[in-house]
Amino acid sequence: MSDPYPAAGSPGPHPAATARTAAPDTAAVARTAAPDTAAVARTAAPTATRAGDTGAPGTTAAPGSGPIRTAVRSRDPISQAGVTAQLGTAGVDDPVGARPVVLAGPDDDPDVLVIVADTVDDWLLAQLDAVTGRPAPRPVLVVGQLDDSAGLQAIEAGGLSLVRRAESTAPLLREVIRAAARGEARLPTDLLSSLLTRVGRAQRHVLAPRGLTILPLSPRQLAVLRMIAAGADIATIARELSYSERSIKNIVHEITTQLGVRNRTQAVAHAIREGLI
Repeated sequence: MSDPYPAAGSPGPHPAATARTAAPDTAAVARTAAPDTAAVARTAAPTATRAGDTGAPGTTAAPGSGPIRTAVRSRDPISQAGVTAQLGTAGVDDPVGARPVVLAGPDDDPDVLVIVADTVDDWLLAQLDAVTGRPAPRPVLVVGQLDDSAGLQAIEAGGLSLVRRAESTAPLLREVIRAAARGEARLPTDLLSSLLTRVGRAQRHVLAPRGLTILPLSPRQLAVLRMIAAGADIATIARELSYSERSIKNIVHEITTQLGVRNRTQAVAHAIREGLI
């Protein structure tokens, strides 16, 4: 090995050796600097995935975790186009981790069917009848005129997810679609509260005086269920009824267990459908 700092008068390295050291093989440099373009393309362009794929080759998303394929049906082309456009927009306001709602293709079996109508009429009830009792698609109703009578008629026909057309923003509609896909009901709060009041009035004024009841729930459970239907949260219910929040949670658990449902929303929907409250 040559001395990096040679003494004065000592011979330097051979010129040819110096040239070979200073000028590396240009072909080798080119091979190093220019990676295989095919390999780069394979790395930069991942395989396209279909709706429902997880992104890993050869795998698909688990049931209940992929996009919710949604179809829209209406007799009015303008209404159908409007709701379709709502669902076609990106869900920028969706909660983190929420399942995306996508429009079903012509060859897809939809998970949810959005039925748009002016009123709860024979046509809408026929659409409900065609899907009620089937695992999919689950119906979501977007109705222009929805009062207590129309709401009760739709519920009796199996329409447990309702949205008034005037209130049907894109985020709300996607939220209701996700709930329907999970098997949960969604009703406007004022409609739900009114229906509970009507059925409860029949219990108090017609059945109770005769010593009869259609309620498998205690008065305390019924009070909690009615407040849930009115939109109250656990803290509000605890404060109004002078219970601890833990006690209210226990009561809610009793209600869902007794009615054989999974959550508060299903408990309210079940109670209405079965005429329990």
